[in-house]
Amino acid sequence: MNTRARKTTLRTLVTTFAVAAATAGVVPIGAVSSADAASAMVTHARNYIGTSQGQCKVFVQKIYAEVYPNTLGTGYFQAYINAGYHQVSKANVVPGDIIQETDSGSHTTGIHTAIVSGDPAGADIRVIDSNFVAPNKVGEHAYNPTTHASSHGGVAYYWHKG
Repeated sequence: MNTRARKTTLRTLVTTFAVAAATAGVVPIGAVSSADAASAMVTHARNYIGTSQGQCKVFVQKIYAEVYPNTLGTGYFQAYINAGYHQVSKANVVPGDIIQETDSGSHTTGIHTAIVSGDPAGADIRVIDSNFVAPNKVGEHAYNPTTHASSHGGVAYYWHKG
């Protein structure tokens, strides 16, 4: 195969994959203004509902990296602070905020990370997350992070960017 034919074949493959990804609705959306980013986190995360995305924190990191021009990091607290988040009360969460549950300190059971997708309704908060409604699957549901975390001896933290 000559060089021109290889380039044409490669270009066709790249175009095919790009079109397939775009029509799947799960391609990175790129940088957005900070005012629109929280809404973009929710909108973009919904594109993954029903797909297998692995662990909850990895999924949230993925969505963050696809919406913001940088990565969230891997720490349980400092990563959020470094990314410009600050803690808010449960009553003050808004869509696009992140919930981070911890356990009693081992970070091995009962920990969870989710993106807030709806305003709090009483004790429950509507979220999008992975590995909660089914193993490694993304879903949207309502739950009480405070009760869930405390059942494992932990605490729920609510992070707001800005």
